[in-house]
Amino acid sequence: MNTFYGENSPASSPNWVKNSRPLGIQTKTHVMPTPQGFQRVHDYLLQDQSRILLPKERVSKCRRFRIDKTKPRTVMYNENRKKAHYGNVQICGSIWTCPVCAKQITEKRRQELKTGLEKWKAVHHRSVYLLTLTFSHTKEQPLKVLLEGLRKAMKRFYETTKVQAIFKKLAVEYKIKGLEVTYGQNGWHPHHHVLLLVNHHDLRFKDYIKELTELWIKACVKSGLNAPSMQHGLDLRNGYYAEQYVSKWGIEDEVTKGHTKKGRNGGYTPFDLLNMSIQDEEIYGKKPSKLWQEFAIAMKGARQLEWGRGLKKYLEIEEKTDEELAEETDKASITLTPVEDLIFHLLCKFQMRHQYLEAVQNDYESGCFGNGSAERLVNEIVNREIKELENAY
Repeated sequence: MNTFYGENSPASSPNWVKNSRPLGIQTKTHVMPTPQGFQRVHDYLLQDQSRILLPKERVSKCRRFRIDKTKPRTVMYNENRKKAHYGNVQICGSIWTCPVCAKQITEKRRQELKTGLEKWKAVHHRSVYLLTLTFSHTKEQPLKVLLEGLRKAMKRFYETTKVQAIFKKLAVEYKIKGLEVTYGQNGWHPHHHVLLLVNHHDLRFKDYIKELTELWIKACVKSGLNAPSMQHGLDLRNGYYAEQYVSKWGIEDEVTKGHTKKGRNGGYTPFDLLNMSIQDEEIYGKKPSKLWQEFAIAMKGARQLEWGRGLKKYLEIEEKTDEELAEETDKASITLTPVEDLIFHLLCKFQMRHQYLEAVQNDYESGCFGNGSAERLVNEIVNREIKELENAY
């Protein structure tokens, strides 16, 4: 029998069963997840899938392996968020490959963005534009190559004298750049949404769209990218669209509802691909699992949101890394219970980490802590393991 228990597995023989605690009432566990719980179930299952596909990446250890191996894992409870989570576990902080970390990080980034823009617009005559830059691509082009071409094109575009002159006329003081990637019938589609922070209201920005588009096309061609069209290569919109973008950024459906989210016009978000990799039926001639692995490798080290130099300091927004944001929740949390190694290994094996958190949380909030659904769930997984061991021997 090949059984994976996770970090530092206990004895693989059935001898440990003899020394386990009494099983108590052997009933099936029926933990009714809250709406938040249903999201957590999906996030953790997708994290398990990402771990399978990326065994050498940090996501493979995220919320599984201990930080301090001399201490047990724990279930902690954040009083502000009213949510349970595991303590003394490593956190990968990957916004690209970990659905659990991504939700937490992107929501905090959205809050930073919202706060920063509100401060900017609080000063009279200040406003924000939304600039979107895309380019043409084919299914044969690797994502890594496209990302490098996009990086070069963006640099050329911003450094062009005519672009700098137009931005000066538009009173652009700062830029905040967001990177997004989708996949469709024409392959990978990396693109940038750029928030332009300006010092005036109601400038005739539409008068410059044609010239900016032509300059963007030239920058793409010089950077080895396929030329975008005049209709779709560049889009510049006013503050209303910028606010719509900000309100949605960071809590997109691919993070919270990846099982139902679909990209536009037959395209797929990265978390769509991860979700589809479980069945792994080809899309546009390629396996979602292979696309997910390509995405993870190509995006490693990339930043999803980049603020202009000095902007965060000017707006008094504290500078924090993705990893720091992912770990923040422990600071306002209390410890509810330790989790024995054996129990945690079984929770991982049967993909019930999320369900156990929900059960402990429900027990704590309902006053049944230590004698409720979490106890029944532990009995269930222990009995399942006993039956598997008996069948194996």
